[in-house]
Amino acid sequence: MFLLNYSSANFTVNLWRIPLFVVLEIFVYTIISLFITFLLNKYLYHDSSQEKLLNYQYVPTSIYRGTYFVLYGTGYYFLINYVRKKEKTLTQAIENEKLQNEVLRAEQDFLRAQINPHLLFNTLSFIKYAAKKKPEEADEAVMRLSSIMSFALDNNSQSILLNKEIDQVENIIGLNQLRYNRTLNIKFKQNLENDQATIIPIILLTLAENVFKHGNLLDGNHPAEINVEATQEYVLLQTRNLPSQDNKIKSHHTGLTNMRSRLEQFYKDKYHFDYGQDGDIFKVDIKIYL
Repeated sequence: MFLLNYSSANFTVNLWRIPLFVVLEIFVYTIISLFITFLLNKYLYHDSSQEKLLNYQYVPTSIYRGTYFVLYGTGYYFLINYVRKKEKTLTQAIENEKLQNEVLRAEQDFLRAQINPHLLFNTLSFIKYAAKKKPEEADEAVMRLSSIMSFALDNNSQSILLNKEIDQVENIIGLNQLRYNRTLNIKFKQNLENDQATIIPIILLTLAENVFKHGNLLDGNHPAEINVEATQEYVLLQTRNLPSQDNKIKSHHTGLTNMRSRLEQFYKDKYHFDYGQDGDIFKVDIKIYL
């Protein structure tokens, strides 16, 4: 075992050592075998002659037996080493997967933290205003905000049903329409052939938030669009909107870059993500293959 450990410490460099040490082991085994046999003959059988040790049958037999045991032990050694390396690789892969899941969950929580305060501040400001002049709208705003906060706080899974996130997008649209006296021009289209389709959380919510944050929703000739489609093969998420002309709100596409990172970590090569300006319209397309 010691010789094999030494000879295979750097397999690519010391490959030539392995057959050398195997031959050395066979030689050592043969010498030890002859020595033990000599001691047994001399002290147990009181036969000190060396003819039995050096005859044409005994020496080759000892060499053959030594070769058999050494090769068997060598094969067993490499088998054990192979199994250990496989176990180590598997353990490392599991640890890497756990680490990736923790990173994904941390990014998910970070996105929640980004959405919630912004939405909470704007909605509470509206509720304070509407409580005096439009109590029924204040009640609706409280219910919608409560649903969104409950969704954000209670859901910690890696993936959720698409229709659950759709419910929260409807709440965000409803809250923004209340804030702007229902003057926003936005279309939310849904085509769910597969109502059990799942996605990673906050993706669709982030798309909706970007439309309200960076889009111009006051032009009736170019309404913003949020389209969701789900089949047995894929989930398609799309947004279309005029960019905002407000110079104070300058987009660096940080949210979309973070979104691409999350999609890459979770779906690997099973998604398509594209965004950019097409004439006057800013487009985002995400297609996730199930």
